[in-house]
Amino acid sequence: MSTTAVFALMEAGHLDFTTAKKIISKLEANGMTIYKKKVFKNGKRPISSKPFTPELAAKIRSYYVSHPHMTQQEIANVFHVNSGRVNEALSV
Repeated sequence: MSTTAVFALMEAGHLDFTTAKKIISKLEANGMTIYKKKVFKNGKRPISSKPFTPELAAKIRSYYVSHPHMTQQEIANVFHVNSGRVNEALSV
């Protein structure tokens, strides 16, 4: 049992340690887990996508021209960026 999961549940659900521990045990017995995403001390999460450069924007635009049937989310998955970055590249 993950102590981190217990404390995360305690914080999120305003529960005492024993109650949170019981809930985690029941979830784990059913094959489920609870995790808390990493957050830096300044409250921000780690960057999960590639840096958005003019070169990457050009590649996205070129890819879109040759694959016009694809959605922005599908293109984002190809380039490992979020769909907002694809929208930004196509809006230029």
